[in-house]
Amino acid sequence: MPARSISTASLTFGLVSIPVRLFPATSSKSVSFHLLHAKDMSRIQQKIYCPKEDKIVDRSELVRGYEVEKDRYVTFTDEELKKLEAQADRAVEITEFIPASEVDPVYFENSYLLGCEPTSAKAYHLLQEAMTKADKVGVAKYTMRGKERLVLIRPYDGGLMLHTMYYNDEIRSFGEIDHGVNAQVKESELGLAQRLLDDLTEKKFKPDEFKDNYRERVIEAAEQKMAGHELTEPAPEARQGKVIDLMSALKESLKKRGVAVNEDREEAPATAETEERKVAGGSRRPSRTRRAR
Repeated sequence: MPARSISTASLTFGLVSIPVRLFPATSSKSVSFHLLHAKDMSRIQQKIYCPKEDKIVDRSELVRGYEVEKDRYVTFTDEELKKLEAQADRAVEITEFIPASEVDPVYFENSYLLGCEPTSAKAYHLLQEAMTKADKVGVAKYTMRGKERLVLIRPYDGGLMLHTMYYNDEIRSFGEIDHGVNAQVKESELGLAQRLLDDLTEKKFKPDEFKDNYRERVIEAAEQKMAGHELTEPAPEARQGKVIDLMSALKESLKKRGVAVNEDREEAPATAETEERKVAGGSRRPSRTRRAR
């Protein structure tokens, strides 16, 4: 089934205008369940209940309320809210370009593929090529469903992608959350952690190597039940050994990956100075055996 666009827009930078279409970039495949009445296996219906009058109310009796303080509301009609919406401007005006590395993923909300029109193919491809070569992303404003959204445009898979973004005041910080900022880390622990991190490092992310095991188990179980079979209990996952201390856990992790660990002395992280000394003295880092991938 061909992809269907959810909206049209005009991507602009400077005096260049590029007609585009928005397509959802993702499609969740998480399993979901319906709530059924066990007696007759019919799907239940959700009703709107008023606890104050202790009765079911019709949707026609509802109004929208904005809570200004605890249990105090200001109500709005649909017509009033419509007037507050931003004007339906289809323009996605890129106001600035910034290095891609300057945008933290925490700001990303939803993702959309931008497709071009036949008349805008050249300009679309030109912008995509220029942004790719410069390793830049575009920051823009775009009105979606009556609301002004901060968006980011970036090259992706030979095309362009639009991300809706959270505003800065919507991002939470660690200010009220314990994140171990005062915890002391030994140089020996840091050295082992760096070695383990290095051994676990891959050159690129390979998303096709990961799968949703829960979804597969649910689908398999549903097929068994449809066929009239009893569910087979999955094999229990292997439990990891009890961690005695941080150093022991790091050393055991490295050993399991075939990395030699010196038990007689504490490990220290490699520094630029020590690496220069090794080069000057003609020494090399000891070779290690990496686990077959």
